[in-house]
Parts: sequence; C-alpha cells; structure tokens
Amino acid sequence: MHLFRRHRLSTFAAALLAAPLVLGAVPVATGSASALGGVDAPAELTFVAKVNVGEQSACTGTLVDPQWVLTAASCFAADGKLSAGKPAVATTVTVGRTDLAQTGGSVQQALWLVPHADRDLVLVRLAARVTDPAVKPVRLATTPTVAGEELVQAGFGRTKTEWVPDKLHTGTFTVAATTSTTVDLNGSDTATVCKGDAGGPALRTVNGITELVAVNSRSSQGGCLGIDPAETRTGAVDTRVDDLGTWVKEVFSREKITPADIDGDAKDDLVLQRIDGSVVVHRNLGSSFGAGTVMSAGWSRFLTGTDMGRLYFADITGDGKADLIVHGTDGNIAVRKNMGTYFDGGTHWSAGWGRFVTGTDMGRLYFADITGDGKADLIVHGTDGNVSVRKNMGTYFDGGTHWSAGWGRFVTGTDMGRLRFGDATGDGKADLFVHTIGDGKVAVRKNMGTYFDGGTVMITL
Repeated sequence: MHLFRRHRLSTFAAALLAAPLVLGAVPVATGSASALGGVDAPAELTFVAKVNVGEQSACTGTLVDPQWVLTAASCFAADGKLSAGKPAVATTVTVGRTDLAQTGGSVQQALWLVPHADRDLVLVRLAARVTDPAVKPVRLATTPTVAGEELVQAGFGRTKTEWVPDKLHTGTFTVAATTSTTVDLNGSDTATVCKGDAGGPALRTVNGITELVAVNSRSSQGGCLGIDPAETRTGAVDTRVDDLGTWVKEVFSREKITPADIDGDAKDDLVLQRIDGSVVVHRNLGSSFGAGTVMSAGWSRFLTGTDMGRLYFADITGDGKADLIVHGTDGNIAVRKNMGTYFDGGTHWSAGWGRFVTGTDMGRLYFADITGDGKADLIVHGTDGNVSVRKNMGTYFDGGTHWSAGWGRFVTGTDMGRLRFGDATGDGKADLFVHTIGDGKVAVRKNMGTYFDGGTVMITL
C-alpha cells in the first residue's frame, strides 16, 4: 500500500510552478496561507511557474535561471523515468503571474528536458529568456533542511474547493525528516499538496533572501477536492535540491557560445550551440547582437564532447566566413562549409582523433589561422605537453610541425590553466594565449612563424 500518491494528472489544464536559481530576494509569506484552504499567494512569488503538459496535465515549477525551470520529472513521465530531449507533447510554461487570469509575465514553450539521473527532477529549457525585470530567478539553497523547520510550499494545483484555480496558493509545512535525497513534510488540515502542485517549490527565507530547498514529488492529498474523504493524511515527500548546485550549473554550461565571423564582414558574430542541438547565429550589429537565426540542427549529442563529439567554428576555406567543423568520437574531422544561411553536408578532412575530443585522454584540438593565409589550421595540444600545427592544405591538414612544449598541465583547464589561440598582434596569424588559473594572468606568446615567443602578460583576471 502506497503511503503517498503522485499528483501529476488533472482532468483539466493545471500548472507548473517554477522557483529560480540565481537572484531571489523576495521574502516568503508564511502564516495561514495554504494550498488546501485556497488562500492566495503573495504577488511577489513571480518566480513560481505553471507548466501545462499537453492539454490534460499540469504541474508547478520554479524559475532557477532566466531560461530554465526546475520541476518534477514525474510531471512528464508517471514513473519519473525520463530521457533528455524534447517534451513528448507540447508544453507551455507561464511564469511571472500569481494570478493566471491577469496578463504580464512570460508565456514560453518548453524547448528541452534534462532529467536528473536518480531524483524526481527535471530542468526545463524555455524557448527564450524571461526578460521581465519583475520576474527574477530564485537561488538554490546550499544547506539542508532539518527536522522541525518550517517551509512554504507553493502551487497552482487543486484546493479544497477548486479543480483548476487561477491563482497561486501557498501553505506552511513542517519538516519531519530528511534523507540523502528527500524531505518528508507534515501538512495540516489547512496545508496539503494536491494535484497540479507536483514540481512546486518548498521555500525558506534566510536574511531576507528566498531559497529553493526542495521540489514536491508526491503527497497523500488528504482533503483535496476529488480525494476520498476518508483520506486524512496531509504529508508530502519533496526532492532535495540543496546539494545539486553543481548539477544545475553543469546543465546550464552545456550551451556553448563561440565568437566567429559567420557572415564575412570581418566582425565576429555570436554562435550559440543550444541544448536542443540547434546552431543559432546572432549577427554582430556593431553595438549589439541580432535575435538569432538557426543555421543547423541535430547536434544535441555534440555539446559536451563526451557523447558523439564536439563542434568548432573557424574559417577553413579562406572565404572570410567561419565554417562548421565536426570532431566525432569516431576520430573523424569533417568540415561543413558555410553557405551563407546554412552549412553544407560536409567533407572529410582528417581521421584518428577519437582520443582528443574531451581533452582528458590524449589531448585537445583547436582551429585557428597559424600560418596567416586566411585559412584555419589544426592545432594539436597533447597531454605530453607538446603543441604542434597541422597546416591547412585546402582539403586536408598536413602531418604537422612541432611548435612548443611543456604544456601538459594546461590541457583540461583544471590543473594549471588553459591555452587559447587568436590574433593578438593584428598580423593575421594566431598567437598563443596562456591563461593561468593560480594567478589569473593571461599572457600572449607571439607567433614567430615556426614557434611562439616567451610571452608577455597582458592582463590579470
């Protein structure tokens, strides 16, 4: 016999609440307000989101970043077993409205789902950033809750008298116990988590700052509309998030931004590799970057380098426009030529680089114009510390020439620092940038034609 019920499904559209992860500074209201009693939440809780999963199901979630909402994975899969990818059904997220009958806030489509490996949690990537200054993400707690502590739950779910409320409601719960992954909460006859509240935040206020402590997973639902009157239990089980800051940041960092001249105007544009696998180009307009145009898609497994490979952007053909370079874990390097509004199907250029994708095995690759002929060359940075240049020969890279040594502790970026390549002197040839972690210094080692010089410190970051 199950002590707690999942509460994802609703006969009518319900909502997901979202509680943000970065800048929350809103005191959480406590007192008699409750989800069961139908007491309205304070208007300041704009970071709570309603998530409509298709037309017949809804949950609550939390905005933890201007483009990410954290909620329960069971909102999308009843057993909580969810794979990363696009939502199976159209999912709409409304954030910034504690009263859904009002206007304002932001209504976004869910673009991508990233579930946690072993907790009832999923990060939902919104189609666009929430830019309303009145809607700020809430930060994640960094310390666990303890027995006896009071937390405020918030949700758009059912109440004692309403099937599909328009307004956000809150209730005060007491922590009964904490495990390594969950928080057991005691409700009351005026505080129960109901259908539609799943994925909603459990919040506390520390020195006037609101923190997201946990996310609702399941509850007994005693007293909720439509539940057997004989059910009197009001407890709930939430999923801890106070120890997941690293995971959340890692998911955010999967989206990569690369400066590269895509349109050939001699100014670097901003190339965004989105988590859904699309390559979006934001044109350099001089004083800002444009809204963005999708030039390619299907690259979701090339974001981290640990799955199918890694992407690079550099001018391989010498026409002044950056091309798409595909470095697969199979060791192959293919060049997809920039056709102006898209990249072509690609041509094979090199092989044998399977152990250079992540930088943690034999080394790391870079692409930059070392020779000054306008075409990017292949730079090989080995874990043995050697840096060699493989010259761009038009359809392939040559066998390579040794340029520098002693860089074995700069490959992963986690030991002494990282290397970069770019033209610092304006002579058309890429120089070596050395960013040292310990002292924060960035030194430029000038390209001398067949080697890099001893370097000059240009800035300390």
